[in-house]
Amino acid sequence: MKKIFRMVLAGVVVAMGLTACNEDNNEDVKKLVEEQNAAIESLTKVYLDKVVYPTYSDLATAATTLYEQIAALNAKLKSGTAVTDKEVSDICESYKEARKYWEQSEAFLYGAASDFNIDPHIDTWPLAIETLREILVNDEQMSRLDDADPSKAIEYARTTLSEDGQLGFHGLEFIFFRDGKSRSSTYFNSNGTEKYENYFVGYDVKAHTEVIYAKAVAGDLRDKCYQLEVAWEGATAPAAHKARVEACKESFGDDYGVTTKTGLSYGEDLLAASTPKSSLASSSWKKVMETIFISGCSNICGEVADQKMGQAYRASTSSTVTYHEGEDGEDEADDPNYIESPYSYNSFADFYDNIMSIQNSLYGNIEAAAGGYETSSVMAYLVKYNKSQADELQGKLTAALKALKACLDSGTPFVKNPGSSLVGTAIDAVGELDTALNEASNWVLKN
Repeated sequence: MKKIFRMVLAGVVVAMGLTACNEDNNEDVKKLVEEQNAAIESLTKVYLDKVVYPTYSDLATAATTLYEQIAALNAKLKSGTAVTDKEVSDICESYKEARKYWEQSEAFLYGAASDFNIDPHIDTWPLAIETLREILVNDEQMSRLDDADPSKAIEYARTTLSEDGQLGFHGLEFIFFRDGKSRSSTYFNSNGTEKYENYFVGYDVKAHTEVIYAKAVAGDLRDKCYQLEVAWEGATAPAAHKARVEACKESFGDDYGVTTKTGLSYGEDLLAASTPKSSLASSSWKKVMETIFISGCSNICGEVADQKMGQAYRASTSSTVTYHEGEDGEDEADDPNYIESPYSYNSFADFYDNIMSIQNSLYGNIEAAAGGYETSSVMAYLVKYNKSQADELQGKLTAALKALKACLDSGTPFVKNPGSSLVGTAIDAVGELDTALNEASNWVLKN
C-alpha cells in the first residue's frame, strides 16, 4: 500500500508541476502579447505623427504653391505682361517638390488615396497626348476652363477631363517641361504654337491656351491633396483646407469623402485598431503591422519593380512580347513607352522617392540616414524581437536605394534608356526588398 500510495502521490506532484508550468507559460505568452500590442500602438502613433501627417501636409502646401504660381503666370499672360524664365522654372521646381511628397506618400496608398480614387485621378500615366490635344483645340471646353470664377473652372476640369493623365501631375508636366528642363518664357510670351512631335502638327494650339488648362488642372490637384490631408488628419487639419474640401464635397459628394466606413479619420481609424470604432475592429494590432508592411510598403515595391520600371525595361530588352495584368484585369503587352514623368526626366527620382517612402514608414521618420530609425518604429520592433529579420530587411532596403541612386547618378534619364543594365539591377534589388517585406510581415503575424 505504501508503495502504491507513493506512486500515486508522485503522479499528483508531477501533474501539479505540469499545471503550474502551463500556467506560467500562458502567463508569459499573455505578457508578451500585451507588450507587443503596446509597442505596435506606440509605433503607429509615431508613424502617423512623424511620417503620414507631415508628408500629406507638405504635399498640400506644395500643391497650393504650384497652383498659385500657375494662376499668377496665367494672369500676367492675360494682361499682356511678360513672364520670366525664373517664373517658369519656379513652377517646375514647385512641381518637383509636390511630386516628391506625393511619391513619398505611396507607401500608404491603402487609405484615402485608394478609397476615394485619388491615386488614379492625379497620377495616371502615360499622358494620352491625343486626348489632351482635343481638349486644347476645343473652344467650348477651353472657354469653360477659363471661367472668371476659378472654382467653376476647376469644377469643370474635374467633371469633364478624363483621367488619362489630363488631370493631375502629368498634364502639368507636359505643359511646363521639355527634355528635362523648364520651357522657355519666350514660348509663353510669344503665345507660340505647340508642335509637339506629330501630335500637334497642323493644330493651332497656343501657349496661352496651355496655361489656362494648366491653371484649372492645378486647382483640381490642390483640392485632391487637401482631401488626402484632411482624410488622414481629421480635426487637426488646417481649417482653410477643411473648408475647401467641404465645399468640394457639397458639389461632388462621396468623391470627396474624408472618413473611413466607421466615420473616423484615417489616422483615428488606425489608432482605434481592435476596437469596435475602427474598420479594423476584427483585427489585432499585428494586423496594423501587416497593413503597413503589405498594403503599404510591399504594394508600392511591387509597382516600382513590375510596372514603373519593369514594363518599359522588359519591352526594351526582350525579343518576345511580354504581358502584364492591366487595370481591367485583362492581359496587356508591355510597352517601351510606358514611362512615368518622361517630360521632366523625373522618373528615377520618382522611383527613389517611392522606396524612400518605404524607409520612412519602417523608420518612423522622414529621410533619415541609413539605420536612423525611431526608438518606436517598425524597424525598432523587428530589431527587438527578431534581429536577424531586421538585418535582412535593412540590407535589402539599403541595396534597393543604392541601386536606384546609381540610376539617378548615371546622368541618363529613364525615358532615354529604359533597358539599361542599371535599371535591371534596380528592378532585382526592389524585388528582393519586396520579398523581405513579406517575410517580415509573415514573421510578425506568427510571433
